[in-house]
Amino acid sequence: MDLRSSLGTVTTVLVVGFVAAMLIGQQLGQPILLGFVLTGSMNAEPANMAPGDGFVAIPPALAGEVESGDVVTFNARELQGGGLTTHRVVGETEEGYITRGDANPFTDQDGPEPPVREAQIVAVAFQPGGDVLVIPRIGLAVLAMQGVFEALVPVLGSLPGLGGLADGDAGSIMTGAGVLLLVYSVVQEARAGGQRTGTQGRSRDRRGKTSAVLVLGVILLLILVPATASMAIPSETTELTIVSSQSPSDSPTVIERGGSVTYDYNFTNEGFLPRVGVIEPQSTGVTVAEPVLVAGRGESVGTTVTISAPEETGAYIRAVSQRQYLGILPLPLLLALHSLHPFVAIAAIDAVIGTLVTAVFVLAVGLEPFRFRSRDRDVSLVDRARRAVRKWL
Repeated sequence: MDLRSSLGTVTTVLVVGFVAAMLIGQQLGQPILLGFVLTGSMNAEPANMAPGDGFVAIPPALAGEVESGDVVTFNARELQGGGLTTHRVVGETEEGYITRGDANPFTDQDGPEPPVREAQIVAVAFQPGGDVLVIPRIGLAVLAMQGVFEALVPVLGSLPGLGGLADGDAGSIMTGAGVLLLVYSVVQEARAGGQRTGTQGRSRDRRGKTSAVLVLGVILLLILVPATASMAIPSETTELTIVSSQSPSDSPTVIERGGSVTYDYNFTNEGFLPRVGVIEPQSTGVTVAEPVLVAGRGESVGTTVTISAPEETGAYIRAVSQRQYLGILPLPLLLALHSLHPFVAIAAIDAVIGTLVTAVFVLAVGLEPFRFRSRDRDVSLVDRARRAVRKWL
């Protein structure tokens, strides 16, 4: 393989990796590697980030302590109806961080948004030398791909066997497509290998051939995106506002001071692989009976969460987080990775899946360009369509 071919392979892998990371991040509602802004709230000094501009997103566990001046992406409660928002930290109080868009005259907390808690921050923008490293317009490509997919879902969902798209079961369809493409590649390579018996290696004629690296990238994309989504989408931090009251009440959120209320916390594994759930308190006044749950295929497991009210009356926030993982790693290792950061655990599981898929592909197919069909059938799809039309006319 010459230098030009090697550079092409590396470029292909990087492009596929960045596209996969951004698509996964969009599906999860959490930037992975790269994030981008959707509005003009940061389109002023010092960030100067126009709508669609991207940035390198660092997980909070790796970025260290958030300080005033950092640009962070957080799950807003009230801003524009809630959801991911990328603004700059301009202050800190006992209740959380004060944030503001560089182009906004007022802080978010001057409006309806409460102070941003540590658990709400999902990414910190990479700021070498104090300035955000801006990647112009990179988010527009992801938004365009999302628009195309959303437009195709109603059409594809009406086709036989693709009804799951319309029902939101795109992940299962993507995984199935990735596995089928992997099997098809292996079968085609086996057939081609049989036809090459007695010859020395593959033909140097690359006409009609497909890049094996590109096919592998598509397979990984189809399998890893839904696998990651199945772990991260159910993972969330739930906040509940309780009132510590002088007297008992029938309302589950009004608790007599010094008292407590116990809730059931359950999840069902509807996938093929075992799942591990980690339920943890994210505030004071919360205890979990069984923080680690393991559910086999089709099983429902649960625990109890006890929420306590302090002796002082008033309104208080209680929070509990749920993280779910595919159970393909030894439980002690998975929990150790989770303790570092949930993103680290998900990345490790994705790495195992990606390594297994890549190993199967490389051992069975290799990385040299190959044909999906025999040489005598090397006809374009357009020519095939023309011939079919002529046949029926």
